[in-house]
Amino acid sequence: MDHSKFLTFFAIITLVLTFADLYFYFGIRSRMSKKWKIVYISFSALTLAYVFFGAYSYFAGNKIPPILKIQVWGTILCIYLSKLIACIWLLIDDIRRLIKFVIAKIRSTPNTDENGMPRKKFLQLGAIGTFGVLFSTFIYGIVRGGYNFSIHTVSLKLKNLPKNFEGLKIVQISDMHVGSFLTSDPLEDAFKMVAELKPDLIFFTGDLVNDISEEALPHQETLKKLSAKYGVYSILGNHDYGDYVYHEEMPDYLEKKAHNKVLMQEIHRNAGWDLILNEKRELVIGDEKISIIGVENWGGGRFAKYGDIEKAMKDVDDSTVKLLLSHDPSHWDAQVRPMFPDIDATFSGHTHGMQFGIETKYFRFSPAQWRYDQWAGLYEKGKQQIYVNRGLGFVGYPGRVGISPEITLITLEKA
Repeated sequence: MDHSKFLTFFAIITLVLTFADLYFYFGIRSRMSKKWKIVYISFSALTLAYVFFGAYSYFAGNKIPPILKIQVWGTILCIYLSKLIACIWLLIDDIRRLIKFVIAKIRSTPNTDENGMPRKKFLQLGAIGTFGVLFSTFIYGIVRGGYNFSIHTVSLKLKNLPKNFEGLKIVQISDMHVGSFLTSDPLEDAFKMVAELKPDLIFFTGDLVNDISEEALPHQETLKKLSAKYGVYSILGNHDYGDYVYHEEMPDYLEKKAHNKVLMQEIHRNAGWDLILNEKRELVIGDEKISIIGVENWGGGRFAKYGDIEKAMKDVDDSTVKLLLSHDPSHWDAQVRPMFPDIDATFSGHTHGMQFGIETKYFRFSPAQWRYDQWAGLYEKGKQQIYVNRGLGFVGYPGRVGISPEITLITLEKA
C-alpha cells in the first residue's frame, strides 16, 4: 500500500473508530462512576496516541517490535471492534427516542416516556454486556485460540493412483506467518505434532512470513525440524514477496524486492525444503511415480499473480497423478479447473478461515465464505478436488476464534 492510499485509509479508520469510541462513552456514561469515566477517557487517549505512533512509524520506515506491531495493535483492534458492535444497542435506543420525538412533534403533545428510563437502562446494560463478551472472546482468541493446533484427517481418493502410493501419508501445513510469533515455541509444538504423525511427505503451501523474509531468520533452526520420509515440498504465498512493504514510491524498491525473494529462497533451502517455483517434481516409489507441481502465488482480485501454471505443467507426464500446490484457492476455479482438467488434486491455504467462525459436525460459518467459494476443507467438482488448509499462524488479528490453526493429515487412497 503506497503512502497516499495508506493516509486515506488511516484517516477513514481513525474517524470511524474515534466516533464509535465517543458514541459508546456518551451512551453508557450515566452507568459509570467518576473514577471509571477518568479511566475510560485516559485509556482512549492513550490508544489513539498509539494509533498515531503506528502511522508515524509507517511513514518514517521505522521498525516496530513484533509485540507492539502484532499483539498490542491486535488488542486495540479488539477493543474498538467490540465497542463498535456494542454501539448497536445504543443506536436502537437513539432511534427509539427519535421516533417518539417526531411523533410528539406531529401530534403537538409533550414527549414523555414513563418507561423510558428502564428501557434505556436495559439497552445500556446490553451494550456493556455485549462489549464485555466480545472483548473477552477476542482476548481468549489471542491468548489461547491462536495456539490451539488441531489435526484434520482427510482421505483423498484418486482414480489413477499407482499401487505403490496407496496409503501414502501427506501432512499439509500453510500460512505460518512466523513474524507474528514472539518466540519459536508455538512452531516447536506444532512441528512435534507433525512428527508424531510420521508423514511420508509434507506440503507447505505458502505465507511463511507477514511482510519481509527477515522475519523468518530467528526461526531457522526450528524450521529445519520439519521433515518427512520423502521430503518437504513448499511454495510461496502472497505475503512472501515483500509486496506489503516494498512499493514503487520507495527508492531501489525493485532491488529490495529481489533481495527479499533471494533471501526467502535461501531460508527454504537452509530448512531442507524443496521450494517449487512454477515447476514440477516427480516422486518415484519403486517403478511408479506421481507429479508434484508448484506455482508461485496467483490470486484473484488485487492479489499478485506471479504464478505461471502453463510453465509449471510443461512436460508433465500425462499418465501420472498430478498434485498441485497453489497458495490461493481462487486460482482453482479461475485457471486450474478450466485450463488443466487433468490435475487431480490441488492444495491451498491463504484464507485462514478468516481466523473467526463456527465449525461443528452439522454447521459451519466464517466470513471467509463471503469472499471464497472454497475457504476450508475438501471440495470436489467433476473429477478434480481441492483441499484448503486453515493455516497454522495468524496475521492482522493476533489470534483465532472458532477456527483453530490446522495441521492436515491426508491419506491417499485409490477411488
